[in-house]
Amino acid sequence: MVVFDADMVAKPNFFTKILEVMLDDDCALCLTPQGFNNYMLPGTDALGYIACTGTNFCLRCAPLADCGFFPTWTITEDYALGMILKAKHYKAGYLNEYLAIGEAPEEIRNIFRQRSRWCKGQMQVLFSKACPLFDTGLTMGMRLLYTSVTWSYITNTFAVPCAVFVPFIALVFGVYPLVLNRDFALAATLYFSASTLVTSYCTNRKHIKPLWFCIVSCHLLWFTFTKALLNVLAKKVTKKKVVFKSTKKKGEEDGRGDGKAARRWCRPPANVGDMEGTLDAWVLVASFFFSFITAVVGLFQIIDKPFTAQGDFKFYLMLSVFWAVYNMIPPSLFIFYCYQKGHLFEDFCSFTLTLSYLVAIAGILCTWLVPDDYNMSQVLNVSLQFFEAQRSGKVPRISNTPWRGNSGLWDSVLLPNGKNYSLLGGWYDDGGMLKLSYTTAFTTSMLSWAYWEFKQGYKVGGNSEFGANTIRWGADYLMKASVTNISANGAAMQPIVVAQVGDMTKDRAYWGSPEKYMGARPATYLSAARPGGDAVAMVSAALASAAVAIQDESLQVADVYLQKAISLYALAQRWRGYYAKYVESGKTYPSVSMYDDMAYAAVWIYWATGDENYLNDALVLYDQTTSSESHVNPNPFMFNYENVVPALDLLLAKALKGTPEQKFFKDNVNSFVKTWMNTKSSTGDIYYTKKYLAKAYPYGTLQHTANAAFYVLSAAKDILDSKFMLYACWSRNQIGYMLGDAGRSYVTGYGAISPQKTPHKAASCPPPDVADCTWESAYYTTDPNYNPLRGALVGGPDDDDTWSDDRDMNNPANSVNLLNTAGFSAALAGLVNFDINMAKCQQGNGFIQTMALKVKGTPDAAGQRWWEGV
Repeated sequence: MVVFDADMVAKPNFFTKILEVMLDDDCALCLTPQGFNNYMLPGTDALGYIACTGTNFCLRCAPLADCGFFPTWTITEDYALGMILKAKHYKAGYLNEYLAIGEAPEEIRNIFRQRSRWCKGQMQVLFSKACPLFDTGLTMGMRLLYTSVTWSYITNTFAVPCAVFVPFIALVFGVYPLVLNRDFALAATLYFSASTLVTSYCTNRKHIKPLWFCIVSCHLLWFTFTKALLNVLAKKVTKKKVVFKSTKKKGEEDGRGDGKAARRWCRPPANVGDMEGTLDAWVLVASFFFSFITAVVGLFQIIDKPFTAQGDFKFYLMLSVFWAVYNMIPPSLFIFYCYQKGHLFEDFCSFTLTLSYLVAIAGILCTWLVPDDYNMSQVLNVSLQFFEAQRSGKVPRISNTPWRGNSGLWDSVLLPNGKNYSLLGGWYDDGGMLKLSYTTAFTTSMLSWAYWEFKQGYKVGGNSEFGANTIRWGADYLMKASVTNISANGAAMQPIVVAQVGDMTKDRAYWGSPEKYMGARPATYLSAARPGGDAVAMVSAALASAAVAIQDESLQVADVYLQKAISLYALAQRWRGYYAKYVESGKTYPSVSMYDDMAYAAVWIYWATGDENYLNDALVLYDQTTSSESHVNPNPFMFNYENVVPALDLLLAKALKGTPEQKFFKDNVNSFVKTWMNTKSSTGDIYYTKKYLAKAYPYGTLQHTANAAFYVLSAAKDILDSKFMLYACWSRNQIGYMLGDAGRSYVTGYGAISPQKTPHKAASCPPPDVADCTWESAYYTTDPNYNPLRGALVGGPDDDDTWSDDRDMNNPANSVNLLNTAGFSAALAGLVNFDINMAKCQQGNGFIQTMALKVKGTPDAAGQRWWEGV
């Protein structure tokens, strides 16, 4: 039996040629090609797939009878017949010769009708008992091959609308469904390359355009396929039959049938035909204008503001524009064909073919040019490595800083009873070799706070153990520096708290590695006779916060920290005074308030114990510091070791949650956050650089900005009202500035352009086999530091965003120290905890928001509209 469509004309040698294949008794069917399947079918034939395209084939009657003849339960009986033959283990052949010619529909309506029928028929098969996925007569490979034909229709109904709507909602509403990072860029590149190679494979360059039409048709027919799919599902539910509609082809009448011409206001399209009330054509016209509007909106946004606040071109906007232009090409071909075909249409097809490839390539390039977001878990790990590099005493053999060795092994203090007491351990404060309890304590409290508040952030990147060990290194030294059990001849003596180890003058005069230093390192301590309640209270707060942070890891160690914190808190209450009066480093780190430190200790002990007495103490001490010490702070919004009142507001707001007393502290937290986030603050306490780094007046460094970033994240977690992403993205933006958004990194050892010449003795020293470490070889040289100091946040740029990488130890802009990196590391933990990234923070920056701000006259902030709505 030979089967042809009614319009097909066989060549004279059709039968003789096809018999050469059918001579094989095992061959049940032999198919010859049509113009649109001359590449795919030879491949499927090689796989043993039986394809039946409904015409131009020869079929044995016995296998046909065995299959129950042509399946009449579907309107694509050819597709179903091929599948049934394969399930019954028949074979088929493919004769790759053109032995028949025919006509194809040319009018739009007929094309839609034909493709709709194909889709409906295959959906009938998919949703029937003969579904190829569950046909046990087929191998798994064949099941997937037969299903893939139908699955392509289903995916098309979703893929095309998504492709059209994604750039629209991104540009107009500022909602970015895709995460633009290097993973996305790689995936897009691989997908585009693979799909282009597959769909463009041909043995003749003239075939490229017809093959490209296959891609175009997916876009043009998505609505037709969607209707067909819904139609079959509806008929399935209502148990009605799918109606077969024949396709009128070239040369047949396809008018309205009533002999009357409709009145039109413009020249009617010549190649459409009667659409019979269907919306397919109008959907494509709407799709074209939809994408056109999208592209125009994107170009407007690019022209209006082509660069981010940090100076980067907005490639993510350009990507959406290219995407919209790419989406315009298929419907533009449809509209053109409606009015014109022939040579002019062929030329337009050639133009759009070239344009589609150029636009696609440009879009792929944009995905690579969009700045990749930072791996915040990795940066958190890097920041913790700085504290490893600062270790004094016996350091572990396995370390991220193998260039550091044992140092300060003889650090000790002479106790009042005449005994020498070891002070092994701790951190060096900055690039020198001083160990300072005040800064160590504040640093430990910040790291502990972050570990307690954002523990999941440490777990995500596998930094939990690293974070806990870092806290314990600082806390263990503070335990050692707080000598509370001193006796002589059986009698108890007054305790002491060591505030400083090392001599500032000698430390500045020596440039070499701590491992090689052999000079004396005197210890300075506080006592009842030398009271420094501020420093002692800070040590108490550090130990109490460490107890809160690591109680899940080691309850026993946490209890030891807590008991020491309680005893030190009592000492601070008795030793009221300022440590700077007795300790040399007080000149570098002055302290002019103590009640805030005491309240800070009290509130942390409350969090550790739940004892309301400490909460009440904190409230009383808070009143004391705000009434008698507020005038000494040059900027109440500068949160650092010297001013922990903002921290008290936040911790007390958390502690008093659900009580009437919370409102006062919550209002203060809101005031702090709004002041930092307001780019047009009238107070001048916080101001912004041109690249939108927030800085605290009068001498704010990145340290204060990092502390504020951490503070905002902590407040947004459970204190600030709604708009969480607004606050979190402000913190992301400030930390991003430090990591490289402004064109360079301010974190040592991280980023393409990072600080290389920080005044850090251990990092600057050359290896012994290269040269001795001296002022000449390590300090005055213009070469980068020999050893990779990683994770340290420098002081930061000037108000005009300029910064010089030099080894001037008198330049705070290039200095590294514990205080700089503590808040930075804490903020990173918060960003990782909430998975805050650039893609999420780009949300809400669309055309609508831009125009709303222009109407209001409200400026945007930091390239993203943080202040709006705070």
